[in-house]
Amino acid sequence: MILKIIGCILIIGSTTIMGYSLANKYAKRPEELRALQAALQMLEAEIVFSVNPLPDAFEKISRYVPESIKQIFEYSSHLLKQRTGMTAREAWALSINKLSRDMHLQKEDKEILIAFGNSLGCSDRENQIKNIHLACSKLSMEEKKAEVLKEKNERLYKNLGLLGGLLIALLLI
Repeated sequence: MILKIIGCILIIGSTTIMGYSLANKYAKRPEELRALQAALQMLEAEIVFSVNPLPDAFEKISRYVPESIKQIFEYSSHLLKQRTGMTAREAWALSINKLSRDMHLQKEDKEILIAFGNSLGCSDRENQIKNIHLACSKLSMEEKKAEVLKEKNERLYKNLGLLGGLLIALLLI
């Protein structure tokens, strides 16, 4: 009997953790999209006011953004400072592709970021500002969609994890 109780507790605990893990995916995406918009606005300020080169601007931005976003800017800065002949577009795309796996971004978010990077460092100041505004508005639209999905799915997965575990435990008793 004690083994059954321990087994039920383990099942309920593991399904609850799975549910919370899936719910966390929906909760983190809007936060990361907001942080990316803030980081792009910081990049705009760096371009307009500080006139820093991109590697320095990326490094400076990486100090003020959350950890998951920080890695993109830090790695891009690192790649550009190595002076391997890599363009800003290539460094940005490589960073996005490599580091977005650890983030909660979806394919559309990555496409927006890579499209943003395509004109990075190869146009004049005004066009880069326009590109930043375009990327921020697209990220804002994705953030609104992510908020809707969060409201819809976060509680669902949390409850589904717990109730699924209870159902499995009841069936096994």
